[in-house]
Amino acid sequence: MIWHILKYLLTFSIPSFYRKIQIKNVQYLKNNLPAIIASNHPNAFMDPIAFSYMVYPPRVRYMARGDAFKPGLISKILESIGIVPIFRMQDAGTEGVKKNNESYKVVYSLLKRNKKVMIFAEGICVQEKRLRPIKKGVPRLIFTAQQEIPDKDILVIPVCLNYSNPSQIGSTLFINVGEPFTVKNKMDEYRQNSNATMLQMMNELYNKMLPLTIHIENPKNDELFEKTRLVLDEVICYQRKLNPENLEHIFVVEKEISEVIDNLSKNKPTLLENFSEVISSLYKMIKDYELDVLTILKSQNTSRLVLLFKAVALSIVLIFYNIWYQLVRMIIALPYLLSRYLAKKSSASIEFYASFFLAYSTFIFLFYFLILFFVLKIFISPFLVLSGIIIVLSSIPLIHYYPLFRKKVFTLLKILKNKTFALHLSKNIQQIYKEYEAIQKLIVEK
Repeated sequence: MIWHILKYLLTFSIPSFYRKIQIKNVQYLKNNLPAIIASNHPNAFMDPIAFSYMVYPPRVRYMARGDAFKPGLISKILESIGIVPIFRMQDAGTEGVKKNNESYKVVYSLLKRNKKVMIFAEGICVQEKRLRPIKKGVPRLIFTAQQEIPDKDILVIPVCLNYSNPSQIGSTLFINVGEPFTVKNKMDEYRQNSNATMLQMMNELYNKMLPLTIHIENPKNDELFEKTRLVLDEVICYQRKLNPENLEHIFVVEKEISEVIDNLSKNKPTLLENFSEVISSLYKMIKDYELDVLTILKSQNTSRLVLLFKAVALSIVLIFYNIWYQLVRMIIALPYLLSRYLAKKSSASIEFYASFFLAYSTFIFLFYFLILFFVLKIFISPFLVLSGIIIVLSSIPLIHYYPLFRKKVFTLLKILKNKTFALHLSKNIQQIYKEYEAIQKLIVEK
C-alpha cells in the first residue's frame, strides 16, 4: 500500500529534480524472470528510487544497509516498500552479519516468485566517477541463490547509474543496463572451490560493469574530466553528428574522454599537463562569459542577418519565458527553500542530499498545495484553483531548461555585439577539438 502511494507521488517529484533521465537496454528487465541486479551506488536512496521509477513495471526490490532498520515504524515502512536489510561487518559486527542469513532467505523467496532484487555491488556509496571493487558478498549471494533455486536460471544483470551531478537539481541521469548472464554452468566449480569461483565472479562482474560507467582511475584527474566534458561534450557531438540531448550519446563521448585522460595520465603525463592547461583556459573563458559552446560553433558560418533574426525571435520568447519562470519560482519558493534547508540539515554527507531533498519536497509540496487549494478556493472557483495548481506542478520540470535557454540567447546577443571575438573563440574551440582528436587517434592506434 505504502509503496503504491509513493510510486504515484514520485511520478511527479523525480522529473522535478532531474532535468532528464534515460535508460538503455530496459528490455533486459521487462520480463517475468528472477534476477539479481548488481549496480554501482553513487547517490544513496536516490539510486533505487530513480531506477525503480524508470523500470516499473516490474517492481524491483533492493537491499540496503541494515543499520537503517531501526525498531518500530521506520523498519515497518522500509520493509513495506520492498527494502531487504543487509549488514556489513564494520556496521554491525559478527552478530549483524549473522542476520544476513535471514535476509538471504527473503531474497530466495522473492527469486522463487520470479521477482527482481537490486544489490549495490560496491558496498559503499560515494559520489565519484569511478567503479569501486565488487564486494565478496555479491557473488556469495548470486551462487547461494542459484544453489537454493536449482530449477531456475537466475539472471545476473549488471547496471550502472551515471549522473552528470548526483546532488544537483536540474542534472541528468543515464542508466546503463548490461547484458544479463547466469552462473548455472559454474555451479560445479563453486561446489568444488567456492572461494576461487567467487573471486573469479567478482572480477567478471567488475569487468562487465566497467564499460557501463564513467571510470577515472586517478582521483587527481576528476577536475580535469569535469572541465573537459563541459567544454568538449557538445563540440564532439556537433562534429560527429551526435545528439547532445541524447544521454546515451553524451555517455559515449564522456566515456571516451575519461579513457583518453586515464591513458595520458599513465603514459604521457607531460602531454596531459599541456592538455589540462588548454582546457582550463577555455573552460574559464566559457564560464566567465557564460557562453553556450554549441551556439558559438553553429554561428560561425551563419550570416549576421540570420543571427539577428534568430536573436530577436528568441529574445521575445525569453521575455515571456522569464516572466513564467519567475512566477513559478515565486509560487514554489517556500516549499523549495524549506525542503532544501531540511535536506542539508539531515544529510551527513553529500551522497544523501538528493535523497533527503526528494523525500522532504515530495510531502512538503503536497501539503503546501493542498493548503493553498483550500485557502484560495474561498475566494476563487475551486476548478480554477485546481487547474492553476496542476499547471504549476506540471511546469516545474521546465524550470531546468530556463538557464540553458537563457545562456543560448545571451550567447547569440554577445556574438552579434562582437562577431570577431566569437569567430576567434570558435577557432580556438575547433583547434582544441582537433588536438583532442589527434590524441584520441594516437591512443587508439597504440
